[in-house]
Amino acid sequence: MRIFKLIIGLVLMVFFASCKKNKGTFEVVDTPSYGDNLNKDKTKSNIEFHSILSTNLFQKPSSINELTRTDRVIQSCGDKTLINEVIISNYMNSANVKLPSRRMMVDSTERFVEETYIRFFIRRPTEAEKTWFTNYINANKSNPYFRPELVYTAFSASDEYMFY
Repeated sequence: MRIFKLIIGLVLMVFFASCKKNKGTFEVVDTPSYGDNLNKDKTKSNIEFHSILSTNLFQKPSSINELTRTDRVIQSCGDKTLINEVIISNYMNSANVKLPSRRMMVDSTERFVEETYIRFFIRRPTEAEKTWFTNYINANKSNPYFRPELVYTAFSASDEYMFY
């Protein structure tokens, strides 16, 4: 019993001796939330891909039941790329998809390009990407069939979007 009390006493002494209030100051370090890293090399699983895709397009997460059903459809098909494109197309045809207006895309092209890259690739576009995409949108301003839906479909079906 005496040894037990001695051990408890030592543990309490070490505990109280080691707990000291730090009187130093702490600073907040600004860290960019979007990197310029283009080296994405981990493939998203079917569930990850469609969970992120539905969140990007509908601005709300899908239920696990929806994701499981979608995963089963993908697993039942041989061509993963083809079935992903069909699912993306179905998502784009939904009345609940959240897309910017064509007017916003055409009138605020640089902002649209920046927000699209951040939304889908979680990074800012490089200057070359921004210049190319801005020029492409500006060249198609008079084409009434060129809409944000087409841009979002292209980003969703891109190779970079399949990786993180």
